[in-house]
Amino acid sequence: MHVRFDTPPIPHRSQETHETAQALRGRPGDWAHIDTHDTMNRASNQAHRVRTGKLAAFRPAGAFEAKAHGTKGGEAEVWARYVGAHSGG
Repeated sequence: MHVRFDTPPIPHRSQETHETAQALRGRPGDWAHIDTHDTMNRASNQAHRVRTGKLAAFRPAGAFEAKAHGTKGGEAEVWARYVGAHSGG
């Protein structure tokens, strides 16, 4: 073992994810295909992370709607749209 004192690396954030969210914000209410996966489970998981703001680019939670749809080819697509941030109270 060895010890090296340094600043930890900054967590890598996908620039593509932020660009996708920004593009959706630019066309509120319009559905767009944002990703394709080989399983419905992966697509559903990503759609959930978009809707709930688990992906930082899609915050605040509830500002985006997202759905997973199966294709005739057996893949699963993720579709999303920006609906705007909801104000509480």
